[in-house]
Amino acid sequence: MKVRLERLDGDFVGQQVETCNFPFKIGRARNCHHRIEAKGVWPCHLILEESGENGIIVNSESEASLRINSLVASKSVRLKNGDLLEFGSVSLRFWLAPIDQMGQRTTEFIIWLGLGALILGQVTIIAWLLKFL
Repeated sequence: MKVRLERLDGDFVGQQVETCNFPFKIGRARNCHHRIEAKGVWPCHLILEESGENGIIVNSESEASLRINSLVASKSVRLKNGDLLEFGSVSLRFWLAPIDQMGQRTTEFIIWLGLGALILGQVTIIAWLLKFL
């Protein structure tokens, strides 16, 4: 599963971060996957985790504040598409990122090359048969 976080505050409006690697840490610390230097943000403020059929779960530091859609959130909450995460002076919009189709150029090229070789082989056999009949 791939998710996108869009920044909605201050000078960072519109900044987007995408990830499909979980757990995904957000905070001030150097070991966080997404570092945010803003007022009220803890060293490791939030952790996004993939929870199988339950989707994406956000866990906040025990003392850290977190509001989801303007409601105070408990320590662990399941996120839905479009949820607004607010912590410290930061606002992030949570989205399920669109799934990108894998590039198939090489496979398509090999298939067309094989079809071309097959057609060339058939034309060669037909020409050989017409020559000797």
